[in-house]
Amino acid sequence: MSAEKKTFTVRVNAERCKACGYCKEMCPKQVYDFGEELNAAGYKYMAVVAMERCIGCRTCMMVCPDFATQVDDND
Repeated sequence: MSAEKKTFTVRVNAERCKACGYCKEMCPKQVYDFGEELNAAGYKYMAVVAMERCIGCRTCMMVCPDFATQVDDND
């Protein structure tokens, strides 16, 4: 019996993100890093750099004070 690896789609709402870095700090799989682009408020918002590593724990969603992160199942 083979088990398929579950995959997830990870997104950051650029306009909500204030680049606090909590998602980067708390993610057990290093899915996030600081981005290079600025949002309308002038923050270099967080970027998803390794979506394939996401295990769906949603820790990023729990720690984000601005509700800027989203993790969805791909089924």
